[in-house]
Amino acid sequence: MKAVTLTLAILAAVSFTHSQFPPEIKSKLEVILEDQDRRMVGDGKLTSLFDDLSPIVRERVTEAFGSIQDTTVIGQLVDRFTFDADDRVRYAAAFAIGQTAGQMSQPGRQKLSHEIIWVRLERMTAGGSGADSSSDRMIEEIGKFGTHQALNDLVLKYGNIYPPVHQQALVMGLARFAIRGISTSEGTQYLIKLIKPYDQADWRIVYALQRIGEREEIRSELENVALLYQHADPLVRMNLATLLGKVKDERICLPPLARLAEFDADWRVQVNALRALANYDLRDHPDIVDMFRRLFLSGNPYLALTALSSFGNLHLPDRSSAPEIENAFAQLERIAINQGNGYLWQLQGEAMLAMAKLEGPAAVGRISVADKSQRGLQGQLLQALGYSGSKNALGPLLAYAGGNDVFLACAALEGLGVLGHAIGKDSASIRQISEAALHSLQSQDVARVATAASLLGDSLFLKSSSLPALVRALDESRVPDDVEAIQALCETLGKLGDSRAIGPLRHQLGQKDRSVVSAASNALNAITGKSYAEEIPAYFEPLYKDFDYDYLHGLRDSLCGRGVSDTICARIETSRGTINIEMYKNVAPFTVMSIVKLATRRGFYRGLTFHRIVPNFVVQGGDPRGDGWGGPGYSIRSEFSLLHYDTGMLGIASSGKDTEGSQFFITQSPQPHLDGRYTIFGKVVSGMDVVNALQLDDHMYDLKILP
Repeated sequence: MKAVTLTLAILAAVSFTHSQFPPEIKSKLEVILEDQDRRMVGDGKLTSLFDDLSPIVRERVTEAFGSIQDTTVIGQLVDRFTFDADDRVRYAAAFAIGQTAGQMSQPGRQKLSHEIIWVRLERMTAGGSGADSSSDRMIEEIGKFGTHQALNDLVLKYGNIYPPVHQQALVMGLARFAIRGISTSEGTQYLIKLIKPYDQADWRIVYALQRIGEREEIRSELENVALLYQHADPLVRMNLATLLGKVKDERICLPPLARLAEFDADWRVQVNALRALANYDLRDHPDIVDMFRRLFLSGNPYLALTALSSFGNLHLPDRSSAPEIENAFAQLERIAINQGNGYLWQLQGEAMLAMAKLEGPAAVGRISVADKSQRGLQGQLLQALGYSGSKNALGPLLAYAGGNDVFLACAALEGLGVLGHAIGKDSASIRQISEAALHSLQSQDVARVATAASLLGDSLFLKSSSLPALVRALDESRVPDDVEAIQALCETLGKLGDSRAIGPLRHQLGQKDRSVVSAASNALNAITGKSYAEEIPAYFEPLYKDFDYDYLHGLRDSLCGRGVSDTICARIETSRGTINIEMYKNVAPFTVMSIVKLATRRGFYRGLTFHRIVPNFVVQGGDPRGDGWGGPGYSIRSEFSLLHYDTGMLGIASSGKDTEGSQFFITQSPQPHLDGRYTIFGKVVSGMDVVNALQLDDHMYDLKILP
């Protein structure tokens, strides 16, 4: 309950609109917001507030550094974590340290984590606050930046204490280490010990284990770990399914995975189990192949889509090798051809992709793009042509890549990239594909240029002769509308390693967008072997600012039925039903204000689609283009917060820090790896059944702010 209580306190404590705050407090909080948005540190105004008498001010300024991420204040943050009298301030300091310290050198991170683990946390324990929430948060946050040695230190210090102290925090810390590819024998053994008794294991433990994946310590306990398939918590079962897919032990893992895939009561568990099964060689398991066939026809489209996409990755032998395999291929073909349009177009597209992957060139004759009216389906079919690996696919793909429809041109370019690797020895075809990409660089469309630049950065197509066209496209791209294209162009120029690109890339160092300057700096480093960090400004004035405090203060508070103040209630009306949400103006004020203004002043979200659906991950919408490349015409800053990505959280999509716009996503299950990387601005209050029914290209009738 401590975590829940603290979360509610976080939502309620930081607002600068509460009438009980005196004017001087409100003024300071506005200064914090502005300087956080501007990423201003050098003038000392923010750091001077570390010692403010108001804990609200100290908490807010400390949390602000979790978005600013300036390593020069690490020492002050560590002191704030250690000595501040308010637990919420110490909690915010732990978060800000975790967000920032990853930018330090390896020796610096090692020194910092050692100081925190063996000195600062020890000092807090000696002061009687060792079990407080801020210590828990710090232990978890160390997983974002600590070294192997830090992981071992944490397990050594807290892993063998009885009764356990900081157990959940240590588990999530180990998970965050694993997300970064760091795991140890001692840490893994600690987690395995915690899953016993198996019916009482917490989902976070299994999440940490599945992020670790394949290790001998897990394999040696696999028979016991697999018993978790009977656990009552679906979050345990879904993470177990992912783990069993990584371990790949047929004897132990296949029976529970097959059971979870077909019979689990939670569709999210089934989705994870199907994806896990795709990691196995199922040619000697026709019964499991037949299960896939049955799930092609599931009444839950997410299950059917996942069954089809996973089936395409099975690398099965000849379809006639077993009756069950023959039947599965026959059903796949019926859905892919979709005679009479009896199947959803989304299923048809996924089936055709699977068929192309499995049958190769034999599938190309059944892929017809021109006679389809649904552009989403056409895009999938173009990608299927690429996966067929047939030279006969080259002509249609080149035609669409050169066409006027940007969405289909990008899909064709992606298909050409895949096709190129299948026919890589055909130099004439590779030349034609490269020429198509070079032609697309002239389009001045962000999606088309970015897709073409990425293709030309593929090792198969990477040629110095592309440099003039890449440089020209870079010259013609503009911030903020073309940020993703600039990033892709810089990356490809870096891969080319041609000194002629140094001048154009150095010019990009003068841009007023940090993500662009960082991409150019990385490319220059790849070419010259030199660091350009000193040429990156410490401060970037935002291209778009909206410090409309009268409007922000005027946004009406509502309890949204949950008793949490400083929330704005809204309703997303979709073609599948209504989703009621709450938005946290005290957590992400400028993000919430941007969304509210877009919705109320411009009717921006009216009629847009959900353009990205990843089952048991996110549904995403808010793009006026409908292809994932659009926005409102401006970028806003990231507003990272103390909140976690649990089920139903609302986040803002981005192409890097401080590149957020209008696109938002809703999580369908907890996604800890998104924490601190994407702005959280709210949560679904009711209507998760609608969220979980949304399909690709379903419409959003409107996003309405409720009175």
